[in-house]
Amino acid sequence: MHGHIIGELCALGVALSDAVTCTCFNAAGKKINIFTVNFLKTMTALICVAVIRLMMYGTVSLAGVSPRAWLYLSLSGLIGFVFGDFFYFSSFLYLPYRISMMIFYSSPIVTSLAAWELYGQILQPVDWAGILLITMGLCIVLLARRRQAEGAGQRKQTALGVAFAVLGMLGQAGGVLLSSQGLRLIETAGGSLAASQVRIIAGIGGFFVVMLVGKRRAAAGQALKYPKELGLVMIGGICGCAVGTTLTLHSLNYIPAGISSAITSVSPVMILIFTVFVLREKIRAAEVIGAIVCISGIVALSV
Repeated sequence: MHGHIIGELCALGVALSDAVTCTCFNAAGKKINIFTVNFLKTMTALICVAVIRLMMYGTVSLAGVSPRAWLYLSLSGLIGFVFGDFFYFSSFLYLPYRISMMIFYSSPIVTSLAAWELYGQILQPVDWAGILLITMGLCIVLLARRRQAEGAGQRKQTALGVAFAVLGMLGQAGGVLLSSQGLRLIETAGGSLAASQVRIIAGIGGFFVVMLVGKRRAAAGQALKYPKELGLVMIGGICGCAVGTTLTLHSLNYIPAGISSAITSVSPVMILIFTVFVLREKIRAAEVIGAIVCISGIVALSV
């Protein structure tokens, strides 16, 4: 099998693992507190990343991470995990998770515009076209959702879900920008995995602070009453971290990062397939059209 085909299959596997992860967390969040889901997911991620790095590079040491890199990556972990993921998963309570995921995956818009403003990275015409397509795709889906909502209460829930998903997307974009700065400063084996370790450790530290200040320890303990949902969180954490991270690294060994990102971006379409054929739920034509337009924009930004 040609190398580029292996890389493309690995990237497609990442998209599939993202879809499975999202589906698992959506189901678990119906019984387990969203904060607890996020905390357990992050703990699972730390174990998975450490094991992967140990197997690939023979070490889990962070001695090669400079204090400045720790600062950037810690901020990235706090913004991405504690802030971004909390609002992203919270949006599942108010919106169909396939719509939340589509909004979340539009983070390349914010990342590209922020990099243009902060770091002077030039946006080409194709980048602006990508931003326009993503915006159009989201508008198609959200306007259809608004027309579908009946009554002030449901419209308010939709608005709240969109606001939470946007906050999650902003957290994701901020985390990516800070990670990119921190990653450049790392000089140790498995730099990207070491960066992930630092981000996750910072995120876990942030969760502990929130638990102590916000008195959420009881909510974390109550999760033990739902073993099935706990299992879904673990499956989601392993798929999203162990499987997703490993396949991403393998993909980048065979194909350029832009192509890998573009293939990975089809995850929202896989969610639609899951919704129809696995969950047996109905979806609107506008959601399919919006998802395709949105993904076209993400591909344009990735290439």
